[in-house]
Amino acid sequence: MSGPAASNGDFPEECRFACTPSGVIASSRRRFSTFLLVLAFVMAVATLAMALAERIVPALLAAGVGLVVGMAWRMSRELSLQWLEISNGQLTVQTASVRFEVPLEGATVRALETEEIAHVRRLASTAGLVAGVGGFDSHLLGEFDLYASNLDHAVLVDCGEERFVVTPDNPQEFLAAAETGAKTPSPLLQSTPHE
Repeated sequence: MSGPAASNGDFPEECRFACTPSGVIASSRRRFSTFLLVLAFVMAVATLAMALAERIVPALLAAGVGLVVGMAWRMSRELSLQWLEISNGQLTVQTASVRFEVPLEGATVRALETEEIAHVRRLASTAGLVAGVGGFDSHLLGEFDLYASNLDHAVLVDCGEERFVVTPDNPQEFLAAAETGAKTPSPLLQSTPHE
């Protein structure tokens, strides 16, 4: 966590929380990335072999598949969670390519129970790989968006209309900051009287 020290005993106005990939999500990312890179290499070799054999159409097909696999590898990293920040009553979620903010005023923030974490892990699993990002509809948690780096640190942020599961490296500090941030009126939600 980083942020300026609070002088009045309150929580700092700005708190940033690292989200280091580990556990099943990190191992899934490594396996999936390795699979895609090996597949891209195989397609490059096939393209070269077909081109040397003067089989142009198969060479173009292999090159096209290799290009799609390369784009899939690149895109698989686009939404990986980088960090979370609580500042002025707002939660900021930063992925590799997207940043969005959610007002915390009136939000409920809590750590997930062990059975809920296991449930999210099952929802996010496909063919032995666990996704770190996605939208899910769960009989235990309802509809939510997942932005995870380590499911063992899962925290549910329920803003009423929107629900998120995020995974800060230090969930206890995140919960304390979120509790304070949820009580702080968001500058976007404050109205200014018209004269």
